[in-house]
Amino acid sequence: MIKSVHFSAWLIRLIRTVDPEDTEWHRNKINEIAALKKQKRINDAQIEQDLEMLKIQFTEELARTREKETRITQDYKEFLDTIDDMKMQIVETFPEMPKALALLIHQHAKRLIDDMWNNSDERAQQMYRAKLAEFLKVVFDDTSQTVFEDNKPRIPERTLKLIG
Repeated sequence: MIKSVHFSAWLIRLIRTVDPEDTEWHRNKINEIAALKKQKRINDAQIEQDLEMLKIQFTEELARTREKETRITQDYKEFLDTIDDMKMQIVETFPEMPKALALLIHQHAKRLIDDMWNNSDERAQQMYRAKLAEFLKVVFDDTSQTVFEDNKPRIPERTLKLIG
C-alpha cells in the first residue's frame, strides 16, 4: 500500500510537471493556428480586392476597345460613303463614259480602302493610305479639270491609268 501511495504521488507529480509544458505547447499551437487563420483571411481579402480591381480594369479596357472600334467602323463607313459620292461625281462629269468604268474606279478605291483598313502592319497601312490619297487626288483632278475645259474628255484618263 505504501508503494502504491508513493507511486500515486509520483504519478501525480509527473502529470503536474508534464501538464504545464503540455498546456503551454497547446497554447502556442492555438496561437499559431489563430495567427495562420488571421493571415489567411487577410490574404483572401487581398485576393478579393485584387480580383475586383482587375475586373474594373478589364471592364474599362473593354469599353475603350468598343468605343475605339465603333469610331473605326464609323470612319470606314464614311470612307465608303465618300467613294460612293466620288462614283456619282464621275458619272455626272463623264456622262458618255460606260457605267462599268465608273464601277471599276469605285471598286479600285474600295479595294485600296479595304487593304488599308484590314492590314495589321503599320507600314503596309501607310503604303495603302498613300496609294489611296494619290488615287483620290487623280480622280479629283480628272473630275474638276473637266469642268473648266472647253474640249471635255470622254473618260477620266489619268484615273484609269492608275488602275491599269
